[in-house]
Amino acid sequence: MFNATETVTDDTSVQTDNVQTETPSTDELDLTIDEIIKLNEQDFAEFKDDAQHKGMKPLAHWLQHVPEDVRKHIANLRADYSRKTQSLSAERKEIERLREEIVNTKAGVIDGPLAKMVKEVDTAAEYDLFDPDGMKNEIKRQATLMLQEMLKPAQEQVQAEQRKLSLERFKAENPELTQPEYRTPIIQMLQERPELKLEDAFYIVKAKIDASKLSEERKRIAEQKTQRAATLSKSGGGSAVTPKGTPKFKDAWSAYQYHKNATDAGRR
Repeated sequence: MFNATETVTDDTSVQTDNVQTETPSTDELDLTIDEIIKLNEQDFAEFKDDAQHKGMKPLAHWLQHVPEDVRKHIANLRADYSRKTQSLSAERKEIERLREEIVNTKAGVIDGPLAKMVKEVDTAAEYDLFDPDGMKNEIKRQATLMLQEMLKPAQEQVQAEQRKLSLERFKAENPELTQPEYRTPIIQMLQERPELKLEDAFYIVKAKIDASKLSEERKRIAEQKTQRAATLSKSGGGSAVTPKGTPKFKDAWSAYQYHKNATDAGRR
């Protein structure tokens, strides 16, 4: 008597009815950007940490030849990367906003009423210590000097933080700063003229580059006009009379029509 879960076939092989092959779902096979980053040469030989593979056909070529499912996986990875990038960008902006808020708060405290009061005191004045009012003013002057010494490091720190925030904002608004075309001459200018700020050096270099590009563009347009004029002169002037009696043409279109009609007549 046979087991109800088994069936004997003609070739004596045994099949088990209650064993089913499960195909992993697509979600289980997906890899996120983070998971791909964690892959190493133990997973795939090509995924070495210092991989610098060369000599392959461009990825754009393979995108035209791989199966549609592969392109869809790449599209999912691209979307995942975009989401993470946008999320990081939003977090970075929020962090920068909080940093700026903290710096401004510090500046408000340090440069607030207390700092204003300190500035109003004439610390260079001299008072008669034998006069009661003079003694009071001298005590106030000495207290102000001490307070200035206490506030000075904090003020310098706040100023440095404000300057750093300003530079970071300026660099973000002017990405050309990272290009060698701008970076090299800016560094050279700052070395030669240390009194300049980065912003000043950038605008000076940018003005020179823009003027140079404008001059090159004008030169290119002038050369194009000259070339077009020369081409029209050659094609439009033609020759007054050829050995076969070809007439002089006023423009290229007239020459084309003449030769086309002559060719059509020859065929007829």
